[in-house]
Amino acid sequence: MTQKKYRISLDGLPDHEHIIFKLICSVSERTKNRTKAYSLINTGEAAAEISINDIKNKSSKTQSPAQPILVWVSDKAENDDSAISRPLIATRVLNALDNLIDNIDSVPTSETQSKKSTETTSNNKPVTEEASIDFNITEEEASELAIVHDEVFENPANKETLETPAASNVELTLIKGTQTETKTTSGKNSSARVLVVDDSPSVRKQLEIELEFFDVSVDFAECAEAAFNLLNANRYDLALLDVVLPDKDGFQICKFIKAQDKSTIAIMLTGKATQADKIKGSLAGCNAYLVKPVGRQTFQNTVKNYLALKSPNAAVEA
Repeated sequence: MTQKKYRISLDGLPDHEHIIFKLICSVSERTKNRTKAYSLINTGEAAAEISINDIKNKSSKTQSPAQPILVWVSDKAENDDSAISRPLIATRVLNALDNLIDNIDSVPTSETQSKKSTETTSNNKPVTEEASIDFNITEEEASELAIVHDEVFENPANKETLETPAASNVELTLIKGTQTETKTTSGKNSSARVLVVDDSPSVRKQLEIELEFFDVSVDFAECAEAAFNLLNANRYDLALLDVVLPDKDGFQICKFIKAQDKSTIAIMLTGKATQADKIKGSLAGCNAYLVKPVGRQTFQNTVKNYLALKSPNAAVEA
């Protein structure tokens, strides 16, 4: 099936939402039976068919087919076809974009529905199981697309993590669809301390945002040398480790952590999904191995699970 591709430009959106849109565009290109695919372009790189803005553009409803379709992102649900409400869930975004293009091109609804055999007609419903996604993303892509906000599009390699004996012994609470009041990640009364080691600024930012749902303090390291310095100076309850780093690899850091304190939980968070890498992680002593992209619920439940194993008061309800 030939896909018709549309270029998207972003204006005024925060960096972490650029990352989300990049993944969503990748999902649109890799999902079988989709008639439309989207690619993210830089401003000025080429003419965009769709312009997504952080601020509502009142002229969006009067766009002609020759002009970019103007879309705006809202913090709340809007009764407006040109608005996409946060959180930016892949199914919601793709359905909204598809519908907007159909309206502009005057494609009959019946024809549109016959083409979308694996999609839903509502922004609030999940994609059907027939939607097949290729998760053989590169390490470079994985370094930017760590956390996704739609469990349908998480890497299926993570299912094994949720079926571990440790996870089955703890009652898990799924995160809510909208953001709740968060705890500070640097408060003096934090009950757990977390080390994040990743050379990608975007991944460190994503993890910082996700860890705000827990009562923890967080330190960050962009290389193994910085991680070793922090580990020599502090004790950590949990370490989130990337495998590929500019100096040493995450397995070496994991071994160092376990040699210092076996009770420290070590979770590998990486784009390397081969069985050999998982064996290396197991030999290094890691407690869990998460393969990017990681679904938000999977990430939060994994962190909560292992913090709860250390202390019943270590994690807060999401």
